[in-house]
Amino acid sequence: MNILLINPPLGARTIGLKNLACIEPLGLEVIGAAVSRHHTVRLVDMMVRPNDLRRSLREFKPDIAGVTSDIIHLETAIEALQVVNLHAPQCLTVVGGHHATLCPRDFDHPAVDLVVVGEGVDTFAEICSAKASGSNGFDEIPGICLRTPDGLKLTRPRPLPSTLDDQPFPDRSLVDRYRKHYYYLFEPSVAAVRTSVGCPFACVFCSCRVYSHGTFIPRSPDLVLEEIRGLKEEFVYFCDDHSFCDPQRMRVLGEMLLRNGVKKRYFAYSRTDCIVENKDVFALWARVGLSLVMTGLEALDDSTLRRTGKDIEQKQNEEALRITQELGIHVAAGYLINSDFGVREFKAIDQHIKEHPSILIAELTPLTPFPGTPLHRRLENRILTTDYQLYDMQHFVTETDLPPKELHRLILRSYGKLIGRLILKLGLWRPDRAFSRHNLKLLVGVLRSLGPYMRAHQSIRAGCHWWLAHQFDDPLYRGTGGGLAASSRVRFGSVGRSISPVCRSRG
Repeated sequence: MNILLINPPLGARTIGLKNLACIEPLGLEVIGAAVSRHHTVRLVDMMVRPNDLRRSLREFKPDIAGVTSDIIHLETAIEALQVVNLHAPQCLTVVGGHHATLCPRDFDHPAVDLVVVGEGVDTFAEICSAKASGSNGFDEIPGICLRTPDGLKLTRPRPLPSTLDDQPFPDRSLVDRYRKHYYYLFEPSVAAVRTSVGCPFACVFCSCRVYSHGTFIPRSPDLVLEEIRGLKEEFVYFCDDHSFCDPQRMRVLGEMLLRNGVKKRYFAYSRTDCIVENKDVFALWARVGLSLVMTGLEALDDSTLRRTGKDIEQKQNEEALRITQELGIHVAAGYLINSDFGVREFKAIDQHIKEHPSILIAELTPLTPFPGTPLHRRLENRILTTDYQLYDMQHFVTETDLPPKELHRLILRSYGKLIGRLILKLGLWRPDRAFSRHNLKLLVGVLRSLGPYMRAHQSIRAGCHWWLAHQFDDPLYRGTGGGLAASSRVRFGSVGRSISPVCRSRG
């Protein structure tokens, strides 16, 4: 059979980091590897080339088409399957991914035949096997939603795996024609690696704990080592929810990388308390090549930090910044922009960044109530829109004290100061660095983001969007923060999903 895997593009209204980073669709590469032995697989990355889907469908007629979806891809994922239906009407269409696990009901659409709920590698392989055998009945496959005349029907649950060791290495050959386009900020090439799934911590704004139900699913260090050793890229993006959740496992992996002479640079997510409690592990990883850690500082006072559910104090944040500075590890710091923010709060963040040299870059992210999270239930009555293209942690989707236009102006001003310091810190003012091909590409990305960001406040509108409107009249949906998965507390992990540098957890 012919299997088409689709990484959908970001919509026109989504900002995020789409002009400053592009990461390979790792989840689809793993799924492709799981079925390529028995089927012909093609992967289309519409994040790189949005028109490739129509081009591919002119010469490649799929029997099954699968698309991945984070929340911001909901609309574009369904639009992609509509295009598939137009060119290959008999094709079985399947949706999986992070948002499909949390809110499968959102994909109750005529273009979608099956929704994969939970870890998707084995599920998709079983769907392909059933289709290849001539069966059109998928009721016995656990972990899917079937579209029926009466709506979505959920099959029996698929238990979470206890390890990722049974999953194949990603088939990176599927994206050979896109590979030169993958980059992350100042790194002109990047490879994504998944060493674990899940996070046990109870941050109220993060959906990672929701879809993994507080479990942590590791991959053994020897398999991670083998995968990293096979990479051509010098920069590795660990796309785990919390890479250092098990610090002893990371200690073993770090020692193995050193012992085998693997020299690369790494990006990872981590909490600040993990850095403070495991300084020796991070000292090891500083030698291994850990160059950038993304961590959520979130707030500058303990009372606000307590409301996030992170169970972290400001003194731990400060100590983590001191340790990373001492070890020579740069920090990508995340700050939450709350609905009551004003000029004073932005000045405090500006000053905090200025006082901590280890902070290389910062994310100023409007507090976003993702469906299925405790925050969504807390702020449900203050949500202004269900246009999920705007849930990119750059739009204000809830009521705010200041007008969103003014808040975006303040954020842009803070980013301007950050960029100025970054230019000085990295020596980008020098002609030999400023005019490199990649840095010019980043400059163009910044300029492309500026206009949409200045107009971001115009995108927010009250009311529901698209086919979602009727869902909020359904008592199964209302008050749950997200469809069947949230309302029935289905216990599944993450689907093998496209790792996007937006809408991710951040330690």
